[in-house]
Amino acid sequence: MRLHLKIFLWFWLGVLVVSATLVTLTELSHSRADDDRRWREKYAPRVDLWARQETHILRTRGSVALETYVGSFQSDPGVLNYIFDASGHEVLGRQASPQVLHAVASMTDSHGGTQTVDLAERIIAEKTVDARGNPYVVVVDFPVPSILNRSLFEFLTADLITRRFDLASMIRLTAVLAVAGVFCFFLARHIASPIDRLRSATRKIANEQLETRVDARVLERRDELADLGRDFDRMAERIERLVTAQRQLLADVSHALRSPLARLNVALGLARRGGEPAAAEHLDRIERETERLNTLIGQLLTMARVDSGVDLERRTIFDLGIVIDEVAIDADYEARSRDCTVQFDQRRECVVAGSREMLRGAVENVVRNAVRHTAERTSVEISMDCRDGSGGSHAVIQVRDHGPGIPAHAIGTLFTPFQAAASGGSANGTGLGLAITRRAFEVHGGTATAANAPDGGFVVTLELPACAADSTPDVTRTPTFHR
Repeated sequence: MRLHLKIFLWFWLGVLVVSATLVTLTELSHSRADDDRRWREKYAPRVDLWARQETHILRTRGSVALETYVGSFQSDPGVLNYIFDASGHEVLGRQASPQVLHAVASMTDSHGGTQTVDLAERIIAEKTVDARGNPYVVVVDFPVPSILNRSLFEFLTADLITRRFDLASMIRLTAVLAVAGVFCFFLARHIASPIDRLRSATRKIANEQLETRVDARVLERRDELADLGRDFDRMAERIERLVTAQRQLLADVSHALRSPLARLNVALGLARRGGEPAAAEHLDRIERETERLNTLIGQLLTMARVDSGVDLERRTIFDLGIVIDEVAIDADYEARSRDCTVQFDQRRECVVAGSREMLRGAVENVVRNAVRHTAERTSVEISMDCRDGSGGSHAVIQVRDHGPGIPAHAIGTLFTPFQAAASGGSANGTGLGLAITRRAFEVHGGTATAANAPDGGFVVTLELPACAADSTPDVTRTPTFHR
């Protein structure tokens, strides 16, 4: 459940609990029975007097005089005065409410007292007999007390007390819950919204968008969330400085080592010209180590370039199949020296967006690594498919060799810099090739995984988000290479 929804529900429940507590305390300190008693003591004797006067006026002066007399009562706001004969008809022909008619029926059927009082509806009915023995029922309907004079409990539960629950009752109860709900919802969103923005910024930092900072609307608040946002910005700024400094140091050191290596190669060539034959073996060793060091520096520079994202600034849309086809042709030429082949099977055309050269180098690292490790007179199999899923289309590349595979415990560190060579890779490897591949695919929003094939060999799987089907590649499609 989302945080803002949890806060909303807890606030809403809290409002209801507090309201119920206040209502309970109000009811305990204020008795409705006392109000009813005082009201009854005030008006019950008056209705008895009014009933006798009305029957007397009707008998002696007629209905016209009675209507004038009754009208004097109804000049008071909300007070209604009715008089019914023995058959239950209103003498003046007025329409009465169901509550009044119910009181009349109760008095007509009653063989006991002469007065009945409905406290909830504020209705008093008086049974009286005129001088000629004609029975009448006089009903006075008083206005219900104003909401401002009633407790919240009485306002919400009046219908339950009177044993009726109609549409108006439901509207009143719904209005109270709705007002509390709307207030609590916006309060919850006010609290949870900055957290959502902090989470969005955190996600961007995790995706290596190190320049990300918290939304200014969070920092404008005057609470702990604003303090958290400022602390987050300071942390993000320090992480950006550290990562940038690390990448810059790596690039600077790599560039600085290139010059001494170049001079070392020149000195090595001069040493071969005037050197003794016995020193040739040592010079060959120096040359091999120099070449290896030069390769390592080149890969370090490539890693720094991938991390910096410089190549991504020139992002293009291209057909990934063309790039893999070019890699397969080059790798197949190299594989002939070991009597091996490279086969490429493209099942669907797949257009991607990114740095063409960076992705080409990343795929080439995997393919050339497979060529080095596959058994003689076998094939390195490359397949590419464009698969549709819930997150959109993805290009899936698989490179499989038929070599000895990798120990299971070493697979987890295969893409870690400087770990591949120590995990069973070639002794001449630097341990950076697969690490560069994973980083290149990660900065493009993709992934790189590896596993031993069930029937022998090793499989590297590369995934990359694909563009929409209507995207236009920047290059023309060329025939695919197959063997």
